[in-house]
Amino acid sequence: MPPLPPHVVTGALVVARAARWRIDACVDRDDCREMHLRAAAGGERRVLLWPFDRAAATDTSRRLRALPLARWATRIPPSLARHVDPYTPRAAFSGDVLPYQLAPAVAIASGVSRVLLADEVGLGKTIQAGWILADLLAREPDARALIAVPAGLRDQWASELAALFSLSPACVDASWLRSAVADRPADVSPWAAPGAYLGSVDFLKRPDVARSLTSAIWDLLVVDEAHGAVAPTERHAALSAVAARARRVVIVTATPCSGDAAGFSSMTSLGACPGEPLPLMFRRSRDEVGDRRARRHRFATVRIGRAEFRLQRLLERYSRDVWREASAGADGARLAMTVLRKRALSSPAAALRSLTRRLDLLRGAIPAPRQLSLFEEEPEPDETLPDTALGTPGLADADLESRWLATLIDAAGRAAAHDSKQRRLLRLLGRAAREPVIIFTEYRDTLRQLAGAMPSALHLHGGLTSAERAAVQRRFNEDGGILLATDAAADGLNLQRRCRLLVNYELPWNPARLEQRIGRVDRIGQRRTVHAITLVARDTAEDLVVARLARRLARVAATFGERDRLAALLTDARTARAVIGGGAVDIDDDGPAAPRLPSAGEGDFPAAAVAEQLTRAIPDRPLPPTTVVARLRASRSIPSGFVAIVRAAVVTDRGVVAERPFVFHVAVEGVAKPSSQSEAKTMARGATAIVEAAAPGHPSVRLWMDGVQAAHDTAVRLRIARENALGRERAPARGVQPGLFDGRALLDAARLVDRDVQHQRGHERYIRSLDDERSVRMECTVAALLIVWR
Repeated sequence: MPPLPPHVVTGALVVARAARWRIDACVDRDDCREMHLRAAAGGERRVLLWPFDRAAATDTSRRLRALPLARWATRIPPSLARHVDPYTPRAAFSGDVLPYQLAPAVAIASGVSRVLLADEVGLGKTIQAGWILADLLAREPDARALIAVPAGLRDQWASELAALFSLSPACVDASWLRSAVADRPADVSPWAAPGAYLGSVDFLKRPDVARSLTSAIWDLLVVDEAHGAVAPTERHAALSAVAARARRVVIVTATPCSGDAAGFSSMTSLGACPGEPLPLMFRRSRDEVGDRRARRHRFATVRIGRAEFRLQRLLERYSRDVWREASAGADGARLAMTVLRKRALSSPAAALRSLTRRLDLLRGAIPAPRQLSLFEEEPEPDETLPDTALGTPGLADADLESRWLATLIDAAGRAAAHDSKQRRLLRLLGRAAREPVIIFTEYRDTLRQLAGAMPSALHLHGGLTSAERAAVQRRFNEDGGILLATDAAADGLNLQRRCRLLVNYELPWNPARLEQRIGRVDRIGQRRTVHAITLVARDTAEDLVVARLARRLARVAATFGERDRLAALLTDARTARAVIGGGAVDIDDDGPAAPRLPSAGEGDFPAAAVAEQLTRAIPDRPLPPTTVVARLRASRSIPSGFVAIVRAAVVTDRGVVAERPFVFHVAVEGVAKPSSQSEAKTMARGATAIVEAAAPGHPSVRLWMDGVQAAHDTAVRLRIARENALGRERAPARGVQPGLFDGRALLDAARLVDRDVQHQRGHERYIRSLDDERSVRMECTVAALLIVWR
């Protein structure tokens, strides 16, 4: 293909389709070249294909316009005041710019390839990931980005990206994939087109989808709620394969470590190449970012009735006997006891169902087979536990255990008729009048019981599809009312538009989950004081053990290590050890420690300075091709000569790296007053030529350019190192056994080899483009000039 004409380069002004455009990027394709254009007079963007669309050169010589001094200042373009550094986000944003939210995007632009966004709940991690995505697409219009989120959050992500960054990612699902495959040749991947793709983790983990994802080299992978995709799971395996093809990886979670060191290591290893550092972690608390939103959280004790008290004491004795008699390897029996105790503290009705199910399993009832899902989304688990665990015998004497369970079932049935927590909840709701409220419970059985007492309430649980959950969320945010929710709604959803009141129907045995629940309403956008109430059954394990641990967690100092160390400590298993086994929770608990990640400090990245520039609301438009000129009489403060406002820019062939204004005073003795506008233009033409030639060598400009070049070179060098590491990661060769009558195995092997070859060529092309990008040049343009005459 012949080369492009000299005037078709990044940053040039051209005329195409009877309009003036500035070229943002030129992208080579196999049979054409893409010209990514931005309207010279506005923000409209368009992609045209060369040579089918031709771009004509425009007159780039600057014109001079002489004005009276009073009008001169008003004609200086506002965009001249903008400072753009190598790490300044290029994306447009329609919300309030908060400095701490820009820091991850600044880090990625500075060359960091993997980051962990682990801020506390409600601090806008989605916005931070959106900054990274939008900035990447603005810098590299041909980039491909994949956003993997829980199914219930896909629509919310799409709406926030559209509202805040004017991005419209492709929402991928089974119907989208069928359409994409049908519209493309057989040898073209459905992920080949540049842009952003947004899909649920459960859809992306499907074997056919996961295989197709690895056919592309991804410029960015974002994994939201990453704590739900740790090894060993299909989710982790699929995301790990994509991350091994990703140039940048962003891991998003508010609960980075839940006490499982192996799971934490698997999450933070996404996209890791041999020899690369651990991901850079951003873990900020509300106090650290200056978030002073008010919150009130209190534990409300509930005096339970005699029947409920009897159920708790019987279950306490039975579970302790099983815990002591079960062997060290009988995890199923101990897990069953943990769930029974938790469900009994939630509601007697939930305990009754599980006790009945356990008795049926122990007596030999055949559990119903699990129907495999034919859909791309699987329900979130908010139910009990697999029958294999619930049906594990706990006592050596089977008859004794059956008698125990029969007694417990009778006690649970009697207690279910007098549910004290439900009565206390209804009194609370009566006092709240028409205030919108969310009631969280861990179990769907408890939710069903509460729904019987509140027939008008909305329901949000893991058994709903993503579309149904989105509809419930939208209706609650618009109309308010009562929302009954399980922990399937505790991750990521925005429910703060109308609601500020939240009730925890029971206390989670992992108290860190309280923060996830309260974070649904206590987040950015909440304008009122949040009120959270946690119901605690008095004189039970919930009151005597779990609540004490939760209060201890709330009192811990807000430093990263202590807060997260205790949050990781209080897992369901360790709490069960204290509640059922009677042991103490020890800070120095056994088990391997999770790796300590490098944490970004407040001054590591100049996010505050970047935010200050972005909040000035300066229009991001190129300088007009006109230099405004005015006359000013010399004084003691401004000697005779010329005052020039210069726009200095460091550029590469791909675009502007950095730019900022400089003001120069060129002293010239005895400058005469121009007698006319024509004479003023003649004097200004000579002065601008002198200033533009001398400006790059000025000490202040040279110092600034050296700093820009060093930062730019470091970022490019880090990106080259990442690309080299990705190029070395190859799938291991496997032996192929050809079939006697079927050659598909050989054909598949050949396709894999061809794919690896294409990937290697892609890495090599990208590295060459990065090498070219290291070469920078200085361009100085006089935008305004004062003739200071004596």
